[in-house]
Order: sequence, then C-alpha cells, then structure tokens
Amino acid sequence: PHTPARVFTMFTMTSRTLSNTAQMKSARAPTRRASSRAAVVRVRAAQALWPDEEYIDFVASQFPDAGVATAEQARCLYDRGFDILDIRCAAEIDATEKMPNPGGQAGSIGARPNQGTRTKVVPLVNAARRYDAEKGEKVYVDFVMNADFVQQVAKVFPDKEQKIMVACSDGRKRALVALDALDEAGYVNLVAIKGGANAFNRDWDSKMRRRNLVGEFKQNYLHTGDSPQLHGTGSQFQKADAQTYGSILDETAWETCLPQ
Repeated sequence: PHTPARVFTMFTMTSRTLSNTAQMKSARAPTRRASSRAAVVRVRAAQALWPDEEYIDFVASQFPDAGVATAEQARCLYDRGFDILDIRCAAEIDATEKMPNPGGQAGSIGARPNQGTRTKVVPLVNAARRYDAEKGEKVYVDFVMNADFVQQVAKVFPDKEQKIMVACSDGRKRALVALDALDEAGYVNLVAIKGGANAFNRDWDSKMRRRNLVGEFKQNYLHTGDSPQLHGTGSQFQKADAQTYGSILDETAWETCLPQ
C-alpha cells in the first residue's frame, strides 16, 4: 500500500499533468478556432454571391494572384477598388453595350448610368464596322493595332499600383495581349474578366445591379419611353433592363493584327 506521502506525491504529479495538458489544449484552441473559421469562410464563399460582404472579402483576398475573375467575382472586386479598363474599339462598343460606369453608389437604385469615373476605354485594336453584302450583316474591317495603347492607359491610370480589371469582348485574344503589355509596363494589380464585356454585361446592368431574371426577353424598339419595354415581362419597370443574349464568344478575327 502507498504511504500518505506517496499518495500526496502521486496526486501532485497527476494535478500538474492535468494542468499542463489543459494549458496545451488552451494554447492550441485559438489556432484550431482560426482554422475552423477559415474553413467555414471557404464553404460559405462557395455558396454565397454578391452582395454578401463576407463573400466579397473572400474574393478580394484571392486577387490579383488568381489572375482571372468570373463576372460574379469581378463585381465583388469592383466593390473593393478594382476599376475597369475596356479595351474594345468605339465601333464595337456602339454596336453592343458599354461596360457599366455608374455615378453615385454602384448597385443602388439611385446610381447614375454612364456618369461614373471608374470605367475607362482604351482600345487595343481600332476597327470600323461596315455592311458585308455577301454575309448579309455588318462586320468589322480595317483592323489597326493601337501603337499608343500603353501610353494612353498611363494617362487614365497613372498609378502603376492601381487595381485594374481588363475586358475585351470575350476575355480571350485581346485581353491576353493587353495584360502582357501592361504587366511589362509595370502595372502590378491586373485581373482579366472571364468572358469579357459580353459575360459581365450579361450579369450586371448599367447601375451595376444584377440581371437575374428568368425567361426569354426581347426589346421592343417601338416603345416611346426612356426605358424599353420587353415582351414577356409583364411590362414591369424592374425588368426593363433584361435582354436575350447569344454566345459570349467573339468570332471576329482580331488576331490578324495582334502580336504573334
């Protein structure tokens, strides 16, 4: 049998061991909680969309390192200081749709379309648009590479650390060339928009609000008001910005004048 002194010694040693174990667990707890929270954020981010603030912060933490942002991610980056560089030519923008450039609070009802300062247009390739009798439609012709592209970008974005999202029509041929040129010129916070202006404008309207309507819509150009009415929408004002879109891919041969 153990003597009282032996029992006391064993009890003391056991108490110290339990205390040390508790301290170790306590020390590890913050790390475990931080890791657990990071995992929860990742899971939520995978399920969330703009304007969820936690999702926006998560997306912002991935860029510019991730390089290419979806239209959803690009909208989040816009809220975290990334401006837009539209590198399409004037004839192209006139024939399709401008990238959103709202004045006031983007995404709000009071935002003012096309009155902002955060979307800049500097064409990488200039072209004209003319009717082709053989094809029975208008096509782009007279492609000319903009030799002053980088210098013109430097005028609208003089800070080489400015956060910039680059968009051509579909985020392929011209966007890659533009990104390489700007990277070589010293810009460090560059992101390409996947699908370019075609994809971004499909998801976001001129006030940077989501176009999330279900169904097929087409514009009625005979309407005389400021906002087009749309067949199949019930003539509701909130649906007046919905349109039917085709493929986001641009089959124009822009590469004919791009560096190889």
